[in-house]
Amino acid sequence: MKSKITPRSVGETEWTWTIFGLAFLFGAIVRLLPAFLAGFPINDGGMFAVMIRDLLASHLSLPAFTTYNYSNIPFAYPPLGLYLGALFELLGISDLQVLLWLPAFLAAATLPLFYLLAFELLDSRPRAAVAAVFFALAPGSYVWYLMGGGLTRVLGADFFILSLYFVHRSFRENGWRSVILATLFCTLTVLSHPQYALLTVTGSAVFWLFGGRARATILRAFVIAAGTLLFTSPWWAIIIGRHGLGVFFSAGQSGDLKISLSALLASLFYRQTIIPFATIFWLLGLAWAIYKRRVDLLLWGFLPYFIDQRSAPITKSFLYPILAAYGVMDVLPALIHLLLTRKRRRAFETDDTLFNQRALSLGLLGVIFYLFIECLFFVNVIQNLALPYPARHTMAWARKNTTVDGSFLILTGDGDVMTDPIQEWFPALSDRRSVTTLQGLEWTLNADFGVRWRQLTSLQGCRDLDCIDKWTQRMELKFTHIIVDKSAFPVETFSSGGYQVIFDNGQYAILR
Repeated sequence: MKSKITPRSVGETEWTWTIFGLAFLFGAIVRLLPAFLAGFPINDGGMFAVMIRDLLASHLSLPAFTTYNYSNIPFAYPPLGLYLGALFELLGISDLQVLLWLPAFLAAATLPLFYLLAFELLDSRPRAAVAAVFFALAPGSYVWYLMGGGLTRVLGADFFILSLYFVHRSFRENGWRSVILATLFCTLTVLSHPQYALLTVTGSAVFWLFGGRARATILRAFVIAAGTLLFTSPWWAIIIGRHGLGVFFSAGQSGDLKISLSALLASLFYRQTIIPFATIFWLLGLAWAIYKRRVDLLLWGFLPYFIDQRSAPITKSFLYPILAAYGVMDVLPALIHLLLTRKRRRAFETDDTLFNQRALSLGLLGVIFYLFIECLFFVNVIQNLALPYPARHTMAWARKNTTVDGSFLILTGDGDVMTDPIQEWFPALSDRRSVTTLQGLEWTLNADFGVRWRQLTSLQGCRDLDCIDKWTQRMELKFTHIIVDKSAFPVETFSSGGYQVIFDNGQYAILR
């Protein structure tokens, strides 16, 4: 007589590391694969490539201005990522390779760091593992990190996560170890990226507010804030001494500083994938967080929508996976139990019952593999953001065949000039000035930055020479050459203006 085989019981630890292991493996693959396929830094990074060269030319001392686009742009950007890039170049790795690969590996590093933060905020390893799934496999949410400019963004993200992790710990435990580490990582965040510096301040303030305002907690918060100011002062004191406080105020005005409830509501119902698993789960988790009075989480995630719309999607990418973990691990089992038994039950039981529910585990595995497949399809979208070879060919030709004092009007038809890779990479690859490149001007134009952005958008929307002439005269743009994307601006458009085609590779033309 055959004995009945009893299914092996799965414990919390095994379940957690299985789910997180898949999240890390698949998340790392979809972050590294675009770099393998693109072969060139994704989308932006041209200004940072020049700033790395400037650092090396000045023997690693901070220059007063960057040579990028010959526009007298203050070298005021947080320099930690640029120094890291310069270090790798000293080791023999070119700036282009640094901007291609380093963001990808630093983006993969966000996965275990996010797991730590989720565990700290949720006080549950299984929930943290599920949160890591939705953080790792959210198509589009990590693209900002993989770009060439991700050298500073993802470095800021890594230190931002560690900052919040240790800040939160410092407010709920005795001892000074977490305070020291929180001060260290807050310092590194400020020296990495301005938006993450702002988000670290707001996040720390929220955690302090809900962490108990006892005398000891106030002292810890003061030490972290004062220590961060002190240890970052060698950088900001130099910048203020050279350029004044105005350079920081100018950069701050380049954000979207307004309150937008509509953007908040749109983000809640945003669909990341064809089948909106994540959206459903984080909406369920939102209801659970409200029921459990997790006001600290909600205020941390939603506050940027009332401060800076440009920063709001960043905290959304951290909060929503945490809410999705609540949806999967707390709300969904309770709903299934209620439907099957007509009885209520406590969600998230502390024993191993939950981890041995085959429907939950197999369903979650199915969701993980589905999200991974969606991310693989998105890889092609990401790699196509890299500067195409015909554009690089055009810039190389301009470098070799035009004079150093030449200035170029670049017409690609792309209305978002701040994300147009051709506009940003042209000064870096041609060593010539572009009068239509917006990158870096946030440090000099103050409130006029938004005006210039709108004017350049209107210029790119032109389709005849009269319109182009009107906007170039209004902006007082002086140029010796025009580069056109022929798919948006046929060269015949300029025949009546006396322009001569001096280069044409089929996709782009240079006119004089």
